[in-house]
Amino acid sequence: GGRSGQTQRPAVPFFCPMAPSFAAPLRSFGTARAAAALPALISFAALAFGKDGTGAGAVVVAFQPAGGFASSRPRGVLSPPTPSSSALAMSTSAAPSISSWDSLRARSASQPVGGAANAEVEVRKTGRGSAHVQSNLRLFDGEGSDERRPKLTLYRDHAGWCPYCQKTMLLIEEKAVPINIELVPMRSYGDKPPSFMKLVPNGLLPALGVEDPKTGQQQIVTESSVIMELLDRWHPVGEGYRAMLPPDDNAEGNARYDALARLERELFSWWCTLVFRPEGPRLGGGGGMGGLMGMLGGGGGGGGSKGQPMSGSMKGFLECLDRVDSQLTSTPGPWFFSHVTSFPSDDHPTMIDFVYVSHLERMLASCAYWKGLDLRSGPWRERYPGINAWFDAFEKRECYLAFKSDYYTHVMDIPPQYGPGYDGGFEEERREY
Repeated sequence: GGRSGQTQRPAVPFFCPMAPSFAAPLRSFGTARAAAALPALISFAALAFGKDGTGAGAVVVAFQPAGGFASSRPRGVLSPPTPSSSALAMSTSAAPSISSWDSLRARSASQPVGGAANAEVEVRKTGRGSAHVQSNLRLFDGEGSDERRPKLTLYRDHAGWCPYCQKTMLLIEEKAVPINIELVPMRSYGDKPPSFMKLVPNGLLPALGVEDPKTGQQQIVTESSVIMELLDRWHPVGEGYRAMLPPDDNAEGNARYDALARLERELFSWWCTLVFRPEGPRLGGGGGMGGLMGMLGGGGGGGGSKGQPMSGSMKGFLECLDRVDSQLTSTPGPWFFSHVTSFPSDDHPTMIDFVYVSHLERMLASCAYWKGLDLRSGPWRERYPGINAWFDAFEKRECYLAFKSDYYTHVMDIPPQYGPGYDGGFEEERREY
């Protein structure tokens, strides 16, 4: 059951072909549930499809938004053929033995790809190597010794679900701030350890621990925006770090930053109203921004909407996106401060880009799934050229790709954090998702 008036989405089907390579698709789950379910699925495959595991067929595993697996069953034309006598004989046989995780790890390590992955893990333990969501130390200097370990510790979520932790990590990676990292579960998927709760009684993530040089005790700072600003101030341009905020004496740059920050909060509010509340009456007709017909240059159909009417919350969200897009297209480069003389950051994103991107990434997934609004394709891409060029630029940066999630992950991890999404928007397009 859900909130009154909410249309419940069915469990998302996941096809797992029963063949020697059947385990590979489980990677798309990206959660510990997949690992926990794997032995059971192996046993099920052996019992249901024959001793050699090559019987034709597929199992549909439904991953419920609330967690857990729905019942598994053969589906449609992919159902296995009538059992042969050998398959029937399996009903009285024990399931074949299953390789242990240790033996699977050893076999993986003996392969080129597995060996390279293990080597990368070892490099990450030293604080170097590529950005990774599971890193516990970042140094960036290519050398390293225990005496030079950072005096800063960032506490961030273990699974990479938290948008505020994501934006903080993006600043750390782009600015190359040396830091220790402690991974802490979010309340939506685990209990926070007592040691963390002792440091941060309210349990907020992210949190920054700053070691007192005299006592060795940690002073705790919370709120991502405060943490990011402090990290920028403590690692100035004069010491070789990239600037992430306009200088204090730069009135023009700071005024632009403040206006963009307010606009981001307005966009976030419209998104919450659109996705996590029932949509109001649909409004149609009208030119310009007054109705869907004028969404793309006035007159005609709307971007991807095929002329459907829309609710006030959809209209407000799209108009706010228009203002964000105009800010991005007002600079020569892809970033909010690209080639702006008041704050030159010609070749890299800055703090305001990180403030936006973690939530806009979640807006892309949730609007496509619950509202049929795919902002990255078709007429919507044409309507928002600045936003799409901005995402294109982010997707060329290694650190962003390390912390970016896919649409499936987001539509599964958003409800435990924000509440369930409401179906609505553009019905025809939504059915595609």
